[in-house]
Amino acid sequence: MLAVCKVVVLFGSILLLVGQNGFAGANRVDVLRGQQCTQVCNTPAQSGACSYTFVVPKNEKDPSCQSSPSAQILTEMKRDVKKTSDKANRLRHQFSRYREDRELSNAIMRKEIVNATARMEIRSLEHDVKVKNLEIQLLNQTLQLERLKRKNEELEKIVLMSEVDLIQMRDVHQTVDHLNEVVTTLQTRLNEVSQLLTGQLQEMLSGQLGIGHPPGGFPPAPGALSAQPQSAFSAARQTKMYGSIPPQRIGFDKIFVNEGGDFHHGNGTFVTRVPGVYFFTFTIQSYDGKFTNIALVQNGREQVTLYTEDDDRNIMQSQSIMLRLATNDKVWLQLDGGTHHAILSFHDNRITFSGYLVYAKFS
Repeated sequence: MLAVCKVVVLFGSILLLVGQNGFAGANRVDVLRGQQCTQVCNTPAQSGACSYTFVVPKNEKDPSCQSSPSAQILTEMKRDVKKTSDKANRLRHQFSRYREDRELSNAIMRKEIVNATARMEIRSLEHDVKVKNLEIQLLNQTLQLERLKRKNEELEKIVLMSEVDLIQMRDVHQTVDHLNEVVTTLQTRLNEVSQLLTGQLQEMLSGQLGIGHPPGGFPPAPGALSAQPQSAFSAARQTKMYGSIPPQRIGFDKIFVNEGGDFHHGNGTFVTRVPGVYFFTFTIQSYDGKFTNIALVQNGREQVTLYTEDDDRNIMQSQSIMLRLATNDKVWLQLDGGTHHAILSFHDNRITFSGYLVYAKFS
């Protein structure tokens, strides 16, 4: 008899008991009609790890039990068991695939997390590199600013020195002008004294000797300044000028003084009328970004020059010289050739050229 009943199915007048046989230790199905077990035929079935035995009433007409209703029920049960087993296998297979897909999805997610973390670290490193580059650029700009400050201080010192030199040069020019005025005043007074003495001498001679004035009057006293010839000029240029090939003379468009008419301002040439010793001076302002090379020329030969580099600022410089000149000697200022040479001036007369006779010396 059965130890434990698992399933009880009532099909018509047939009672199905599914359980575990205590004697055989295997799963079996007993088909009972009423309360008694009739003669049965055993039909085993295998499903997975379980083994089933179907016990049905024996049909005397058909010993194989295939055509009995119990056999049909068993066949349907086998079919149901097979479907259930197949469904369980499919479910296990689907669960296995689901688990594999889940593991693959988790692996992909972990990989994406690792990649995202790596990208964030790379971005952080790139940001650090950019910050370092900005710090380096800031340091370079700071150093460059310091260099510019030092250069600016040096330029301010140079400008201050240039201004001091310019002031000193102006003082020198003022002193020279003052001395010229003093010399002119002394010459005038000496001429007056000489004329007075000459007149008194003539009167004394006339009174003592009883003679009149000689025809044409008496000659001037020796050393009388009124007999010394005069030659002096001072001119200015009020426009800029560029160099050309060949080098050209510097012309002047404003005349301050031209005693004796020896200076020709159109081509800036002084032609000696009175031989002797002359003093010449000239002042030039450079053109920013251009070279300045000015020469004082005597009869085609350079005597002194004035030179500046192509600086970014304008510089004023002066040059002076004394020359012994003969009659018809020519003196002029000449700008060196090439368009990279230039001088600058405006209406305030920044380019000047002056000269005068110190003393005459006839051969």
